[in-house]
Amino acid sequence: MTAKIKMTSTYGSPLFLLVTLFLSGHQLVPIEATTVSPNGTILWGTGWVDVSYILETGTPTYPWTLSAYARLARQFAAAFVKKDILWDILGQFLSGNMEEIPVEKILTYEIPFLVVGGLSLLLGLVLPITGLIFCCCRCCCGRCGGRRMDPAKLSNLRVCRGLVMAGGLLLVNLVMITAALCMYPANSRISSSFEVTVQTADNIVDDLQTFLNKTFQEIDLFIDQDVGIVLDAVSSDISDVGTLAAGPFLTAMESRIDTLADSLAAVDTDLNSAHTSLISLNNSLTLMTELFSALEAGISQAKDNLTSVRADCDADITLSGLGVCDGIPDLSSQAATLAGLNFPDLSDGINSLESAQSLNLTSMEVLARAALNSLSAEIGNSTDISVDFSAMHEPLRIMVANMTSGVQEFLDEDKLKDLYMHHVTNVASLLEQYEGARQGGIAGPSVVVLVPGLFVLLGLLLACCGWRPRRNFNDKRSLSSKFGAGFLCMSVSWHFLFSLVICLLSAVLVLVGMNMSVVCDSVLDLSLFDKLVDKPDNFGGDYILAKLLLGNGSVPLTTRGIIEGCREDKAAYEVLKLDVIFDFTSQITEMVNLEEMTPDLTPVYDELNTTLGSVDLNLDTSDLSSTHSSLGTIMDLMDLSTFQDNMHAVMDSVSPLNASTQADQAADAIEPHNANLAADLREIASDLTALQSLVTLQLDPQMTSFSAGITSVNESINAVQTSVAGSISTVDDLSDFIQDSAMTLLTQGIDDVVSRLSGYGTQLMDEGVRRVQEDVGRCQILSNIFDAVVGIVCVYFGEGLNALWLSFAIVVACLVPSIVLSVRLKKYYRRVQPGDEEAIRYTQTWQSGMPIPLSGASGYYRRLSSSFRLNRNNRIGQHAAPREMDSVI
Repeated sequence: MTAKIKMTSTYGSPLFLLVTLFLSGHQLVPIEATTVSPNGTILWGTGWVDVSYILETGTPTYPWTLSAYARLARQFAAAFVKKDILWDILGQFLSGNMEEIPVEKILTYEIPFLVVGGLSLLLGLVLPITGLIFCCCRCCCGRCGGRRMDPAKLSNLRVCRGLVMAGGLLLVNLVMITAALCMYPANSRISSSFEVTVQTADNIVDDLQTFLNKTFQEIDLFIDQDVGIVLDAVSSDISDVGTLAAGPFLTAMESRIDTLADSLAAVDTDLNSAHTSLISLNNSLTLMTELFSALEAGISQAKDNLTSVRADCDADITLSGLGVCDGIPDLSSQAATLAGLNFPDLSDGINSLESAQSLNLTSMEVLARAALNSLSAEIGNSTDISVDFSAMHEPLRIMVANMTSGVQEFLDEDKLKDLYMHHVTNVASLLEQYEGARQGGIAGPSVVVLVPGLFVLLGLLLACCGWRPRRNFNDKRSLSSKFGAGFLCMSVSWHFLFSLVICLLSAVLVLVGMNMSVVCDSVLDLSLFDKLVDKPDNFGGDYILAKLLLGNGSVPLTTRGIIEGCREDKAAYEVLKLDVIFDFTSQITEMVNLEEMTPDLTPVYDELNTTLGSVDLNLDTSDLSSTHSSLGTIMDLMDLSTFQDNMHAVMDSVSPLNASTQADQAADAIEPHNANLAADLREIASDLTALQSLVTLQLDPQMTSFSAGITSVNESINAVQTSVAGSISTVDDLSDFIQDSAMTLLTQGIDDVVSRLSGYGTQLMDEGVRRVQEDVGRCQILSNIFDAVVGIVCVYFGEGLNALWLSFAIVVACLVPSIVLSVRLKKYYRRVQPGDEEAIRYTQTWQSGMPIPLSGASGYYRRLSSSFRLNRNNRIGQHAAPREMDSVI
């Protein structure tokens, strides 16, 4: 993999795309298809699912019963080892600045190993020699034993010091037995680590294969599907380039036709409103004509009646002489005024509006849209350009298919396993082949440690069973005490015999285990990489990974950065800082160059220029013009404003109420002289009052409504005239727009098409770069593999090894105390009866301090007993009480 990256970064070939994708982590599986919006914006398919790898993220913990025990070994190693010295030594070695071997630093670093391992080796050499000397002195020379202690001190030794030594020996051997028992699960942990290693290696292969399959699927989705969709959109746009180029013009035309449609709709609406208003006004006029006719008839009748009464009054000499006849009102002028009021005829106006409504002016919109559609179709047919993008897309797909198939063939699941799994399985098979020897090599020493511990426990148990607070000289030595001392002697002999094996194994395991613990701690917290691999000072100021992978040592590419970046599931392009040495944008530009595939659009412009130059919407505005003029004529013919003024002038001059009042006053003056004539006047006054009610209750409201109707008709007809004029102006604007702005918008449309086509390429390149930089190549799987390998070596296997070497170190540390306490207690338990030849020899040599053997064969004991009986009266009879004797160092 490293070689591939370096090769592609050097030559900068498009192969780097696949290599970068190959370094992926989680596969992105799009769940939404890529689409292209009508405005040319690519809506990339988003949404993906995370792949569930078999390997978990983070360093595995592998719970174990002795984990705390193994951590104790790690803490012990970390507490006594100065890692900074190690980093300094290795750093000098890597940088090549080590002119001479730094012996002092090496010794300083190795002191803990030398102390622990050296003591183990020293004990391994000293203890067998000491045991040999001990046996020679004891069995051959009779010199290994001890001197007699003052009998007065025997009780204190037996009760106090003996119990303390027994307790100490018990504690030491319990520790040794516990350490020996811990060797078995530690050994089992180490054995099972090989099986876990094989399983983890198989999981790594499965995860890599899953990752590869998902990655190739993503490549196919982007290269085959997404790029294909974009290229199809580009091809479609070029095929429809005329319509797209004429788009601004057609859009503007569409907008103006919409305006015309709105204007024509307004004309239609206003015509309907004007017709409705005029019909309503005509109905009001008819009612008002009837009311005016009734008023005119009433006034005329009242006028005739008043004229008759005046004639009768003038005929009466008395009334005439009094001059009261002059008070009778004359309604001739009011009757003439009412008779002279001419009502307008609205039928011509109604007919004119109905005629305008029948013209169906909105059909002009249909004609305009049909002309526009015809123009659009003509543009599309005259600018039919076909571009086959398979010349660019197919080679890209073939290139990716060939490369992916090559990688898939090379890294097929079986081949991927064969690539390194056979090494793992071979090593595992080799280890399994020697598994019995290895387990025996560990289990044997653990048994060697366990057996003497059991001897000591059995010896202490038997000694305790045979122990008495005080002993008489006549008593014989306890058999259980004798056997207890024998077991202690056996444990000492066992330790001497196998100490070399135990100490040698301890030294080797401690040296290997402590160093491995130090290295694993540094790998787990990544400080090993900070101090060695990632430190530029160790490699002449260069980042060694960047120099090896990228050929540029100045790039701050570190192992820690790669691992932590992959743990955050970042893309390989970002984690490996490939942007420093690889311009991916230029590579995408070379691979997807739409500008080279875009044809020359000059012929399109010329063809559109010719087509638009012959555009004719065929919109006839004669109906609109005739409607506009006829509405003006209608307004002049109806002259509603003049009629309204005349009507109000008539009503101002006609007042039935005033005439009624005058008639009543005349009746009051005539009544004393001619009651009948006065009665006639009062009847006429009553009729005039009734006419006043007609005016007030019916005619006045109707006149008000009629005036409002006139206003509404005037406004609606004016609105019709305005909307008609606007429609005519809109049609004229369409014609002017075609003549004046078509070419400008056509040029803009061509520019928009070019920009749209180039926008496809830009979006495609940006998305390709974004996917490589952010989505493709998420490398969490690499950190998972690193964590899994570290977990197997440093956690699973490492904990077993730590527990094992700590157990051996504890056993070695307990050897000397166990031997010393066993020897002393063995002598204490193997006491003899004084008074025999041994006692005589003891008293004879007391002054010289010569130590004598305190235990021996049964024959030697009998000789001592015989000597004791021959000299009993001379040497022992003087004592008043029996005294107990024992042997101590």
